[in-house]
Amino acid sequence: MSRQPFFSVVIPTYNRAALVGKTISTILDQQFTDFELIIVDDGSKDNTEEVVRSFNDMRLTYFKKENGERGAARNFGAQKANGVYVNFFDSDDLMYPHHLSTARDFIQQRGQPEFFHLGYDFKDANGNVTKVVNGLDESIAERALFDNFLSCNGVFVRMDIARKFPFDENRVLASAEDWELWIRLISRFKLHYSNAVTTSVVGHDERSIRTIPTDKVLNRDLYLIERLRSDPAVVAKFGRSFNLFVAQRYTFFMLCLADDRRRPDVIRWARRAVATYPLILFSPRFIASLKKTLLNG
Repeated sequence: MSRQPFFSVVIPTYNRAALVGKTISTILDQQFTDFELIIVDDGSKDNTEEVVRSFNDMRLTYFKKENGERGAARNFGAQKANGVYVNFFDSDDLMYPHHLSTARDFIQQRGQPEFFHLGYDFKDANGNVTKVVNGLDESIAERALFDNFLSCNGVFVRMDIARKFPFDENRVLASAEDWELWIRLISRFKLHYSNAVTTSVVGHDERSIRTIPTDKVLNRDLYLIERLRSDPAVVAKFGRSFNLFVAQRYTFFMLCLADDRRRPDVIRWARRAVATYPLILFSPRFIASLKKTLLNG
């Protein structure tokens, strides 16, 4: 490995001792070998450290820090990294052997882009592919405002950009800190992409995004909205589309609250959604939320 590795793979992890070993193995088995692997243990209480230290590879470095959520752990790892590009990888997902070689070839073809995204798939706990995300086109930047479909595993950021634009470390934003950063980067740089499938998001019962309470979702998304609204580059990039984005988050609130049978709150957010973007009245989620609320009485 050269003194400055081409890639830095940064993995934040928290209590993933049962999963992180398999993730590490798929990274150390990459066809392209000029990389460093930085594991940032975000205050695990299980035997994550023991699992990580069982790997005897000079490319791997382990750090343990006080718990601060993934955004803080990723930023910590980026500060320790030496690569030309950084790939923030999740500790429960998998790389195909050609992940880094595909990224290296893409960088050479595109002239060192600020950031880019590769295709990926989803697997269930038994290893069966359940979905493939490899149909990206030039609408990727506009679509990314409305749906967090970019896989953190598939995003590569040039190190000078990663240092200038870190993840927001506010705990309120946890589970959407990557989405917030992608939108800020898209507002400033072209998002390059390849549909080559190089990683897998693995489904399992412990994935944290599956168990977020409604009020926590509302607080997270309200912080996300205000954070993006305060960024002039985001407002300039998306214009009226930003109002639609806000209204769609409000309809997401409606759906969550309808599931919780909180009818007054559903009506309140319905009014705010319409005031923000009147045509949201005709969106399927707006209509479905109201129907569910009426049926639940």
